[in-house]
Amino acid sequence: MPHISDREYPPGFLVPPDPAFTSTSSSLPSTSASSVSTAPSSLSDDACREDIEVTSKPVETPRLDIESIQRPNGNSINITFSLSKATSSSPFALGVNAHTSPDESPPEISHSGHSDEGDTDSEVSEPEEPVPPRPYCKNPFQFCPSPAAEEWEKRKAARGEVNEVIDRLMRYQGLEEVKQQFLDIKSKVDICESQGRSLNRERFNVVFQGNPGTGKTTFARLYAEFLHSVGVINSSYFKETAGIALAVKGAEGAQDEVEDILNHNGGVLFIDEAYQLTAAYIEALGKQALDFLLKAMEDNIGKLVVVFVGYKEEMESFFEHNPGLTSRIPWTMHFADFTDAELWEILYDNIHVGYRGNMRVDGGMDGKPMRIAVRRLAQSRGNRGFGNARAVENLIGQISSRQARRLQKLRVQGKEPDCNFFTQEDVIGPDPSDVLQSSHAWNELQKLIGLDTVKKNVRTMMGMIQKNYRRELKEIKPFQLPLNQLFLGPPGTGKTTVAKLYGQILNDLGLLTRGDLIVKNPADFIGECLGKSEAKTRKILEATVGRVLVIDEAYMLDPGDPNKEQDKFKTGVLDTLVSIIQGVPGEDRCIIFVGYEDRIRNMFHNANPGLSRRFRVDRPFRFQNFTINQLLQVMQLKMEQKDLSCTPEAWEVARDVLERALMRPNFGNAGDVDNCLAAAQMNFEQRQSAKPLHEQACDDDLQPQDFDPDWDRISRGATDCQRLLSGKVHQNIIDKFVNYQKRCLGARKYGFRPRDLVPTNFVFAGPAGTGKSTAACQMGRIFYNMGLLSAPEVVEHSASDLIGQYVGQTSPKTRKLLELASGKVLFIDEVHRLASGQFAAEAVDELVGFLTQQENAGKMVVILAGYQSDIRNLMSNRPDLSGLFKEEIAFDELSPEDCVAILLRELDANRITTESDFLRVRESRGHSNVRKLFKALIALPGWSNARDVKYLATQILGNFLESAADNTTSDRTLSADHVEACIMDMITLSTNRCKKLGDDGNTALPISPPHANNDPEPATLEETQASPPPPRIDPAICTPGGDTACDVDVNVNTQHKPDREHQPGLSKSKQRERDDEPVPNQRRSQHTNDTDAQSSDETHVSIPRALQRQQSPKVEQHEKQEPSSRPQSLHNSEELEHQASLSEHQVPVEATWEQRKRRATQVQLQTGVTKINTKTNSGTHTLVLRARRWLSRLLKRGRKREKQETRVSSHPGRCEAGYAWNAVPGGYRCEGRHHFMPAS
Repeated sequence: MPHISDREYPPGFLVPPDPAFTSTSSSLPSTSASSVSTAPSSLSDDACREDIEVTSKPVETPRLDIESIQRPNGNSINITFSLSKATSSSPFALGVNAHTSPDESPPEISHSGHSDEGDTDSEVSEPEEPVPPRPYCKNPFQFCPSPAAEEWEKRKAARGEVNEVIDRLMRYQGLEEVKQQFLDIKSKVDICESQGRSLNRERFNVVFQGNPGTGKTTFARLYAEFLHSVGVINSSYFKETAGIALAVKGAEGAQDEVEDILNHNGGVLFIDEAYQLTAAYIEALGKQALDFLLKAMEDNIGKLVVVFVGYKEEMESFFEHNPGLTSRIPWTMHFADFTDAELWEILYDNIHVGYRGNMRVDGGMDGKPMRIAVRRLAQSRGNRGFGNARAVENLIGQISSRQARRLQKLRVQGKEPDCNFFTQEDVIGPDPSDVLQSSHAWNELQKLIGLDTVKKNVRTMMGMIQKNYRRELKEIKPFQLPLNQLFLGPPGTGKTTVAKLYGQILNDLGLLTRGDLIVKNPADFIGECLGKSEAKTRKILEATVGRVLVIDEAYMLDPGDPNKEQDKFKTGVLDTLVSIIQGVPGEDRCIIFVGYEDRIRNMFHNANPGLSRRFRVDRPFRFQNFTINQLLQVMQLKMEQKDLSCTPEAWEVARDVLERALMRPNFGNAGDVDNCLAAAQMNFEQRQSAKPLHEQACDDDLQPQDFDPDWDRISRGATDCQRLLSGKVHQNIIDKFVNYQKRCLGARKYGFRPRDLVPTNFVFAGPAGTGKSTAACQMGRIFYNMGLLSAPEVVEHSASDLIGQYVGQTSPKTRKLLELASGKVLFIDEVHRLASGQFAAEAVDELVGFLTQQENAGKMVVILAGYQSDIRNLMSNRPDLSGLFKEEIAFDELSPEDCVAILLRELDANRITTESDFLRVRESRGHSNVRKLFKALIALPGWSNARDVKYLATQILGNFLESAADNTTSDRTLSADHVEACIMDMITLSTNRCKKLGDDGNTALPISPPHANNDPEPATLEETQASPPPPRIDPAICTPGGDTACDVDVNVNTQHKPDREHQPGLSKSKQRERDDEPVPNQRRSQHTNDTDAQSSDETHVSIPRALQRQQSPKVEQHEKQEPSSRPQSLHNSEELEHQASLSEHQVPVEATWEQRKRRATQVQLQTGVTKINTKTNSGTHTLVLRARRWLSRLLKRGRKREKQETRVSSHPGRCEAGYAWNAVPGGYRCEGRHHFMPAS
């Protein structure tokens, strides 16, 4: 039979209007249809409590036995009670859930929704006035009768079954699954008794799963009484503990608990949050305790029953600890969340009991405000941690707080409000539109500078909240509005500030219970070992319920590529977030991820797919970089806050400083404004401290030099440009940069934007050593002085640095380099490597895409450097790249005069002088000889212009130091012979490297292509760059090795000039110039634009001149021994010259590539004849033998060429190496890229 104890009511429990009765019989007459009335009792609560001890031992409590239940008519119930005493270890509340029929309304019975879960002992309280009967109010939600209660009534009526515990169980709201399992256990016990089978080997251990506030603790006590009532265990003793307590104590603690129960002749052990026994963050003691319990459960069947309580997800890992858990715990009871009807019953009963029946609600207890409040509460149903009855208690607390604020305002106004009345605003909160008008956080958000996109998003969200409020008043389902957000943007844009205001606004609207802000970093979630990350994440989430949790730099939780091994610590954090966060309306939490957009998106791509459902990835709050005007507004605001002022000139300088800062890849926005002001204050203090003490001031305006010590650099740009580049590049290049600076100054003067008028993408075309890298290194300073860059730095990379090693690496690698160079100069050398290959094409695509983005326009200077022909080939194949790089600057090869000037500058830098200062005197013989030697050196393959001149200066200085080591004087003067000897050594080195072994072992020089006219004199630094650079030397043609040097003759020390015939078409000055030229003279060709596009990859190069510093005694002796050989050689030479002349006229236009090569050979033969004749006429007899040997080798090479042409003639569509020809601009190039054939 059920019993009555002190006033502790489980959630949703139906309680009588009075906890005690004075008569043994009470009739409940019908007062109206579907209502029950009760008479007040004179027996107070103390009469039921006076002998109760707050212990875990059984105590005697008054008990009312229900002797009979009669239904005299269809609308009333008569219940007869008898007062007696009963022994109970725990108090329970009596409730009546008597329905006249499934189709009729329930009788009017008072309810209490208070939950006693977690309470183990009763507390003795002061006597209270009895609660008046609760007025009947029809449940506004669909109230379904209990199928389990109906089944139990049928069983009692049909079979006469009696069980007071089940009677009390059936009076609870909901929990149909639990009720049905109690009936199933009762049925099993009854069948076993009918069969005569003992229950001593039957296991009744059970798992209770469900959210808080569903009555798990109360039902565990009922379960103990129930098992005792059906004879499963000998005692109803109930012992409660927690999983964490057992985990700390270990097996010894579990043993103490079991022994205590066995000492009471058996009972039930209740373990709350049992999953903590096997949690990863718990030491082995928890698992040891569980293992001991498993053995004790098996050894004490019929005496010991264990009830494990926890959440469903956590209990899954609990069962994974030991496969035997499932067989030892055969019963599982799920405590479902309460329905809307049950929540309304609990809310109504709590208001009635809490305010002693005096509180009234706008619209009645079943009115619209109450229905809206219940629906809002029910939105969290099904989520982990939903409080059920406890959530109802929290709701009443919020209602009471809003009422208190309203009443206080009315009292301040001198009014006397009704304290026992809940208005609609008290129950469901104020109208959002009214809240926003009075919300301090909303007003502060509108005052923030910039953030137009964020403000628009917040206004849109507030509009949806207002619409939802109106929809709720019309009792229409509101729109889905999750509170979790993504705040994406660069640093210093106010993400944390907006997050605080955002949380406060949600709190003002009643969407969050607390609304305060908690900021965490990813490191706060990562544990020291596996399993700790999940525990720390769960702990943080539990502590931030009702608050705004901001996870700054959230992209650091990215676990990595899912196709590879991911970071288990970060994966555990994100999985825990997914398991706890639901992202649905009504969830009392707001989590904000803060970080860079691209990295946050990568994290969502690699993380648990459920994370994207819990955040609005498609509609984040984007925080853009501040514009320059917005930055100035921020600076003005901060200066006002710090009582600072500045002059108008200083304000313009500060603007320039912030504009340069905007170009940096990680611009700090408001943070950079703080840094700018801090630097200005520091410079101001230094400037003041340099003055005498009586002249120092503490309130002066900030000056331009305070914001930028070098603030006037723009006005002296032309001077700086000349200083930086003078003597390093041609003057016309310097003039270009000076014009750019003038353009920038003019744009600022007339109010134009300099970035739109000054180019920032350049092409530097020219051979090696012509100053491309030197000019690029100075462009950082030049453009920084113009205010177009944030730093004067130059980031140098080869084209290979942009190309990846495997598929998918090139694009991110290129983008990373581009981002690092933002606000600086990016110099990409050897750009020809980007002309071919799939990876190279990806790098070019990424480069073009990056430079065409609006946010990157004008923020960096990009320079592509390489040989002119290679660059033209690249641009012709990639028109999109050509469209971005319109500015091309050509770097010509150095002239001999330029080389002399550079050599002189290098020597002056080391304080080395020359004899008679011959390098400065152009008319001196030493200057002329050095110039001629430089002409010869320039003609050799592998010439690197200024690079070789600097190397020559180093060699000259080194030889000087070697020779001066034994000298007693400290003279720093170089002789002309010393300089000429070093140049000759360098020429010899270059000629020795220009050899190629033939088939017969002899050496041969590369063949020069035919030229239609003579080459002009190389241009000097002061001359305009009108000609493109000469072709490069193909490394496949000239290779080191060989036994003999390339024989090239240059006469640099003759005592008299040879008599030459005057050539028609030459002026006297030109004739004098030709007389001063080396003999024989064959300069490097200067091609036209069409030819230059091909020149870098041509197979043939110019023939070097013969070098001879002094006569060889051996050669002279050989000449004396063979006097007859010279005339015959001259005769043969004249014949060859005649044949070459005929060939020149007979083949004016070469139709095939074989004819062009044959033409080149003939021209070389003619050149050899000219050399022999020139040397003979000049009287330099000792050079004839050398020239003859050179001509002999040339004839052998011609025969070899003819053999090769014969072999190739059968394959006219392929080159010498067997590669097919491909059409390119200006001619044809073989697929092996070793040979080039100009178009005929």
